[in-house]
Amino acid sequence: MKFSVFGPFDLPRKNGLIDTDAKSKRTFWEDVDKSIDGLSGACGCYIYIVKARRGALPWYVGLTVNRSFKSEAIGLHQTNHYNQAIARKNGVKPQLYFLAKETPTGRFAKPSKKTHHDIEFLETFMFGIALNRNSELRSAKS
Repeated sequence: MKFSVFGPFDLPRKNGLIDTDAKSKRTFWEDVDKSIDGLSGACGCYIYIVKARRGALPWYVGLTVNRSFKSEAIGLHQTNHYNQAIARKNGVKPQLYFLAKETPTGRFAKPSKKTHHDIEFLETFMFGIALNRNSELRSAKS
């Protein structure tokens, strides 16, 4: 079980919320792949962060197993949870971290129909750590 952490990546905003229009999402994922080639097509865990002057606060922990980060991480369910956090705050920066699963040869693991118990374990572990920082933390299960 090997994972690498990438980020933070600044999320685009529009009217104070995450900008989820097709052009903004396409630009975001192009920037991610320019930074780390192939990351958008990987699977693993992702964490939405609210970055402010006094530090960063985790807000949402999710996983993707049979879909890529690109297909999963900026979906309606995730952004609805996250927008509740940033809509109430001025001067915050929405960011996203990726914990990408890697193969034994160092490549990004691809999404598949098979169960990835290690990704599920990592999500539970990260949720527990993040919950210590933010009692209002959300997850795909909430």
